[in-house]
Amino acid sequence: AIYKRLSHAEIKIVTLSEGEINELHVGLKGTMNALFLKDLAIKTRRGQRGRVEAGKIPGGNSYGYNIIRQLKEDGTVTTGEREINLEQASIIRRIFEEYANGQPPRKIASSLNAEGIASPRGGKWNASTINGSRQRRNGILNNELYLGRITYNRQRFIKDPETGKRRSRLNPEHEWIITDVPALRIIDDDVWNRVQAIKARYTSQVGNKRQTKKRLLTGLVKCGSCGGSMTIVNRERYSCSAKRERGTCDSPVGIKAAELEDRVLTGFKDILLGNERMIESFVTEFKAEVIRLRKQHGNHERQTQKDMNKINTAIKRCLTFITEGDGDPGLVRDELKALEVRKRDLERQILVADEDRNIEVHPNIAELYAKKVTELQSLLTDETTRSQAMDTVRSMIDKIGVHAGTERDKPDVILVGALAQILNYTQQNKTAASNGSDGRALMVAGARNRRYLH
Repeated sequence: AIYKRLSHAEIKIVTLSEGEINELHVGLKGTMNALFLKDLAIKTRRGQRGRVEAGKIPGGNSYGYNIIRQLKEDGTVTTGEREINLEQASIIRRIFEEYANGQPPRKIASSLNAEGIASPRGGKWNASTINGSRQRRNGILNNELYLGRITYNRQRFIKDPETGKRRSRLNPEHEWIITDVPALRIIDDDVWNRVQAIKARYTSQVGNKRQTKKRLLTGLVKCGSCGGSMTIVNRERYSCSAKRERGTCDSPVGIKAAELEDRVLTGFKDILLGNERMIESFVTEFKAEVIRLRKQHGNHERQTQKDMNKINTAIKRCLTFITEGDGDPGLVRDELKALEVRKRDLERQILVADEDRNIEVHPNIAELYAKKVTELQSLLTDETTRSQAMDTVRSMIDKIGVHAGTERDKPDVILVGALAQILNYTQQNKTAASNGSDGRALMVAGARNRRYLH
């Protein structure tokens, strides 16, 4: 894809070892590199499998163990060897015992944090760190190494061709490599089985199924007390995740997701439709941008036409050289082909420019603007427009703080982001207020760039 783009822009790729790169290099080298990486991955997995079968750890270190490094006779250092970290092992046993006795992961994490005990990564404990995933066998309660067992090849990683990110895929159980290492056992069978029985019971419940449809404000809602993220509880209510998962926040404030979205969207409409100056600014800037783009396209079109004239002249010269018999036609055949390709490319650019020239500014753009804002809610519920509408709304919000209000069940919502900056610009940093039909007050506090939704 990069080679095609650069070739289209008439940019050459030159390397020190290969010289100028062409289609042959891209095809052959790309295939050879892909085969090399695949072969390397196979060799790496084969080596790791041998390490597992020898009772060695093939990857990173788990919580509860120390890495052992010893110098061998040949001067190399041993790898894959572990020993139990007694202090961390006591924490692991405590977690298993408390969970087996009915303590939920959130409460266990909260007590560990209250005592100042560091998590595996050195920070605060989360319920997910303890609970993990039964399917992927991660988390403290699912780590079979604590049972004295190394399990290798549970999953593989595949790179997503669209995003370039690694995605994990579970392997069938018959492909797993399991080796017993009794010296690394921390948990006995009885406690392990009790814990797994409890996890199996909870995992089978319907309430543990995850929300698959992304909400409008996911990731933007913050606790006004600790600044941490607020996540959905019981499928419908935002609550402080630091309080639930870690026990490090004592804020009781929560808000229903539907109510928060309604307040934010209503605030958007009040802001975007309740300020004539903003609409005037929008229309003015929109028209100015259209004029600027037309001018830019005009300059580009003139340059394209000049290039087209040069190409036509060059083609005529090549044809004259061939028809008048002044030399071998083969000498200009390749050049003529390149000129024809370039000409077709310029013709496409001229065609696109002609289409852009026909675009006109809607005469009632202000009314169209108001109509689109009014239809915002319906655009978010329509699956065909939901994704684009969500991206548009979210792009104007940096975060939404939920703070305790004067009334118990009516928290204050503070919207921080570009929308408030736009309003401040149109109001020339003057404090503005308006009242909705339901008594909701909308206030902007000058340079603070915050929109308060009460």
